[in-house]
Amino acid sequence: MYQGNNEAREKFYFVLEWLLAVTRRYPGPLRFGLAHISYEDPKRLGEVYGAKEASLRLDEVMQSLRSALRKTDLVSREGIDFWIIVPFTDEKISDKIKYILESASLAGLGIVERDLSFFLLPLTDIPLSEDVTPAELLAFLKENRSVLSHRDVTLPASTS
Repeated sequence: MYQGNNEAREKFYFVLEWLLAVTRRYPGPLRFGLAHISYEDPKRLGEVYGAKEASLRLDEVMQSLRSALRKTDLVSREGIDFWIIVPFTDEKISDKIKYILESASLAGLGIVERDLSFFLLPLTDIPLSEDVTPAELLAFLKENRSVLSHRDVTLPASTS
């Protein structure tokens, strides 16, 4: 398992918490994006590769994302979910992330459906409590992605 995952998650949460605080304190033009990638069937990944090998392959996806994206785009992984803070959003980022996921499918991870969702933050229409934690926000976005996402892409599972 990639050893820097906990450090990366803590850094990711710190920056997300800071961004949430800044956007609450100074509502206005500061906007940022949050991308969510979910491999939908962890059980299938585990059956095909075993838990350890599936985790190593997902770590490879994380390393690919970190290498291919800008230094300002923070990537975090929790289980089969990846989150990316994108300081400003454009279609090139979503296309790049989609390309990385499609490349990972060639390495065998395409055996399950992958969902890619993009959120524009702050969520001005959604009343979130002032003390919402980054983990709570991510869980809320994941649960409500069909309603809240700016753009959704589903990459179907391959049958081969």
